[in-house]
Amino acid sequence: MLSYYKILGVDQRASSEEIKKAYKALALKYHPDKNGGNKEFEELFKLVNAAYQVLIDTDKRRRHDLDIAYTTRTHEVYTTQHQPTARKEKTVYNRYGKFDWRKAPKYKTAPVYKVDKNYYRNVIISLGAMALMAVLSLVYTNVNEQLKAKEKAEREAQIEFQIKRAEQLFENKEYRSALLLTEELIKNNPVEYRFAAKKDDFIEQLNNVATTEYNQQSYATAINDFKVLTDFQNPVRIANWKMMAECYLKLGNLENAAHIYEYVLERDDENLQLVLQLAELYNKIGNSEKELDYYNEARYLFKKFQESSYGAAFEFIIDPKEMPETYYNMFKARAHLQFDNDNMEEVVKDCNWGIFLRPERSELYYLRAQARKKLNQNNRACNDIKRAIERGFSKNSIKIDIDCDYL
Repeated sequence: MLSYYKILGVDQRASSEEIKKAYKALALKYHPDKNGGNKEFEELFKLVNAAYQVLIDTDKRRRHDLDIAYTTRTHEVYTTQHQPTARKEKTVYNRYGKFDWRKAPKYKTAPVYKVDKNYYRNVIISLGAMALMAVLSLVYTNVNEQLKAKEKAEREAQIEFQIKRAEQLFENKEYRSALLLTEELIKNNPVEYRFAAKKDDFIEQLNNVATTEYNQQSYATAINDFKVLTDFQNPVRIANWKMMAECYLKLGNLENAAHIYEYVLERDDENLQLVLQLAELYNKIGNSEKELDYYNEARYLFKKFQESSYGAAFEFIIDPKEMPETYYNMFKARAHLQFDNDNMEEVVKDCNWGIFLRPERSELYYLRAQARKKLNQNNRACNDIKRAIERGFSKNSIKIDIDCDYL
C-alpha cells in the first residue's frame, strides 16, 4: 500500500507541525508555477497535496495508519502460510522398483538371422525406395520454393508499386489522397507493416511541413495542412491544435480560433493560461457573456491552485510581487465586466484581489470607489479616491458625484 508518510518524507509518529513543514517544502518545490507547467512535477505536486490532506486530518490519518498496519500484517501471514515445502527425492528403486534379472533374455536362445540372396535383395529394394523418395522430395521442395519465390517477388513488386503511388501523391502535395491510399492499403493488407510505416512517415513529414509553413507565416496554407493532420493523426498533438488556432488568429478568424482553443481546453481543463487566453479572445470577438464565463473559470482555478499549494489562507503566505501579471489583469478585467453587469459586490471583491497583487497602481482603487458609491458606502469610496490620487490618478478623470474633502 502507498504510504503517505513516505511521500512527505516523515516518520509515522511525526507531529502535525512536522507534517506541515514537510508539505510546505515539497509544495514549493513541485508547484506548477515554479516548474514551467512540467507535467511530471504537476503529478508529484498532486500526490504531495493528497498525502497532506490525509495526514493533517486526525480521522483520515487514523484510518490510513490502520490500512498500513492491516496491509503489513496480511503480507506477513501470506508469506508465512505460503512457504514452499521441501519435496522428498525418491530413489531409483522407489520410482521403478527392483529389476528381476531372472526375466532377462537368454541370448543362447535368441533368433539367428541368415545373410543370403533374399537378405541382399531386400536391402537393395529398401535402399532404392529410400533414394527414390529422397529424389522426389528434393524435386518437390525445389519446385515449391521456386513457386514461393515467384509469388514473393510478385507481391514485393506490387507493394513497391503501391508505395511509389502514395509517395508520388505526397510529393505532388496531395497529402490527403496519399494518406487515404495508405489507409486503404492497410485495410486490405493488415499484416503488411510497410504500409502502416509509410502512413506514419507521411504524417510526420506533413507535421514538419505544416510547422514550417506556420513559422514562415504562411498561415492559410498551414491551416489546410493542419486540417489534414487532424483527420489522420491519432491522437492529434496539442501543439498542432494551438498552431492551427494561432493561424486563424493571424488571419482574423477569431471564432474558429476560439472553437479550437475550447477543444484543447476539454483535454486540458485545468490550464489556467488557456482559460485566460479564451477570455481575452472573446473580449476581442465582443461576446462579453462568454468572456465573463471564462474569467469566472480562471478565478476559480486561481484560488484552487493557490489553496492546494498553500492552504485556505494562502493570501497570508504568498508574496504578491512574485505573482504573474496575468493574475492582476484577470481580476481587473473581471471587475470591469461585473461593473458593466451592475454586480457591485463582485466588483469590490475583484478590486480587492487586484489591489492585493499590485497595490501601487491606481486604476482599481478608482473602480472600487465607483462600486462603493453605488453600494452607498460613501466614506469608503472617498478613501479609495484618495488612494487613487496618491498613486497618480488624475483628479480631472474623476466622474463620481460624491462629496469628499479633497475633491
